[in-house]
Amino acid sequence: MKFQPEALGAALVVQAYDEQGVVISGVQYQHSVVFGVDRAPLAWPKPGAEPINLDDAQWLLSQCPASMEVLLLGTGPKQVFPPIEVRRHFLNKRCPVEFMDSQAAARTYNILVGEGRQVVAALLL
Repeated sequence: MKFQPEALGAALVVQAYDEQGVVISGVQYQHSVVFGVDRAPLAWPKPGAEPINLDDAQWLLSQCPASMEVLLLGTGPKQVFPPIEVRRHFLNKRCPVEFMDSQAAARTYNILVGEGRQVVAALLL
């Protein structure tokens, strides 16, 4: 699915997302990826078919700047909530996180960036 934003100043934007990958500011990624307003896209070494675990949560937190307002976690083609211990880990670290399907996370990322918010997205493909 092609998204409307082509550019939002110097911020990275998601231009398209489908089963083959995600296009972020003109570059296509065919693997799971973490990126943000101030964070260049980085491969997320996580197979999309596996549930998110505590190691994933710790790795994701290490990729988030202190200025981040929210982490959008795209769980693939369907919204999947991780186990309670993973959600509790984010809560204990005072990390606001939203779990949604990856396409919804990509759209939400663009909206929040357009509002000038400090957001990080982690998309499982």
